[in-house]
Amino acid sequence: MFADFDGIRDWFVGYTHTFDLSVPMIQVKYRHSFDVMRVGRTLIEALSWPPANAAVGVAACLLHDTGRFSQYRDFGTYYDGASVDHGDRGYEILRAEFPRALVDDEAWEVLLQAVKQHNKKNLPEVDPQAAPFCRLTRDSDKLDVFKMVDRRIQEGTVAELLPRHRIDAPLSKALLDEIERNRSGSYKNAASLQDFLLIQLTWMLDLNFAPSFQMLEDSGVPARIRSRFPQNDAGVQGLLDRLFAWIAEHRQAVAQRAV
Repeated sequence: MFADFDGIRDWFVGYTHTFDLSVPMIQVKYRHSFDVMRVGRTLIEALSWPPANAAVGVAACLLHDTGRFSQYRDFGTYYDGASVDHGDRGYEILRAEFPRALVDDEAWEVLLQAVKQHNKKNLPEVDPQAAPFCRLTRDSDKLDVFKMVDRRIQEGTVAELLPRHRIDAPLSKALLDEIERNRSGSYKNAASLQDFLLIQLTWMLDLNFAPSFQMLEDSGVPARIRSRFPQNDAGVQGLLDRLFAWIAEHRQAVAQRAV
């Protein structure tokens, strides 16, 4: 498997600079792309991937949000439900514009699938060769969004990052019921910052690698998220207890798979 990572990075920089990076929300995605790349590199080192796979994995992380730039230009939103599936759009852009000489056939198929599948609620069945790269990209993306939202809350700028979510509104009963039933939540039932944070916690049930859990735990973000929910609401706290128990079970299962 071969990927010219330096060439891929140069292409991505050139492609994204065809958009107005002075627009704050587009600039956010540009920075996020490189931050996810760095998270992916850290995970790859922890997982001891061979160099050829590492280059493809880091490239997949960098390219994962390729579809976001034209999505925001064309629709003025990052909400897929009101625009386009940005993973699918990124896949289409790569097929149309990416320089094929930068990767061999194996790496090309892996990159396409990693970009296409990174944002799906659940990872569908993909080619076994592509699956680890899809999981890497999904974990790296989630880990950076956890960090980014947490930082924005502490800075008092989270409303700019999440314009669809009312900062001081309560949790949605429909979302609470959905998570109780399915252990996951839909953005259609999320209208507040607390709703978004609760959905974020369910993302931990989709993490794929033991180092992903360790990195997230070390950041302190899950504990800070939990502290932001009503402490005197027995129903909410009961759901959180169950959610963190589900997360612990999933973490154990992931660790056992790695043995």
